[in-house]
Amino acid sequence: MIKFTCIGTLVSNQLQQKNQAKKRPLLAREGWPFIALALILTIIAAFINSWLGLALALVAIFVIQFFRDPSRQAPSGDSLVLSPADGRIVAVEEVHDPYAERRALKISVFMNVFNVHSNQMPVSGRIHKVEYHPGKFVNADLDKASVENERNAIVIERADGQLVTSVQVAGLVARRILCYVTEGQVLQAADRYGFIRFGSRVDVYLPLQAKPLVAIGDRVSHTTTVLAELES
Repeated sequence: MIKFTCIGTLVSNQLQQKNQAKKRPLLAREGWPFIALALILTIIAAFINSWLGLALALVAIFVIQFFRDPSRQAPSGDSLVLSPADGRIVAVEEVHDPYAERRALKISVFMNVFNVHSNQMPVSGRIHKVEYHPGKFVNADLDKASVENERNAIVIERADGQLVTSVQVAGLVARRILCYVTEGQVLQAADRYGFIRFGSRVDVYLPLQAKPLVAIGDRVSHTTTVLAELES
């Protein structure tokens, strides 16, 4: 009995450690310097003038909410394409994918300053290509942002050979795209791969046979919303 109890305790501890490893801080690490600065300025301002302190407190609250980064449970299904970002669907259309050189189904998610800006892998696979393009900073809600704005694309090759392209696009206010993956890496769907600061967009290019499960205007959440289903 003691032996089985010890084994059960060991397995339980291992599972607990595994679950804890998957969790991440509620606030994105990219925002820690900004949050710290906002809080310090708020404290200083409060000693100088209460109204100024209140104004900066509101700024600090905005900064904190912008950099929130919640952990979420992804739905199961190898053929599912998960949303890589929070926001609103602004495009579902057949276009040319310039990163994989093919005709593709493009689904675009526009993120405003109140959305979570952490980016997750839409599918599992190997990073086939990472391609950065400098560019403009026009409103990311506009279609031309996909080809004119600063952007960083990753082309993901799934185990079945299908390609999925995820493109981080800078916006009117966004001035920094952060991408943490390199060519050859193998990641799982919903793994965190990047972050975009202060308003932006993510374009996802899929094989034409993919079945879209969202429409223009839909609100989506990274990891939990399924954008489309790939052909098995």
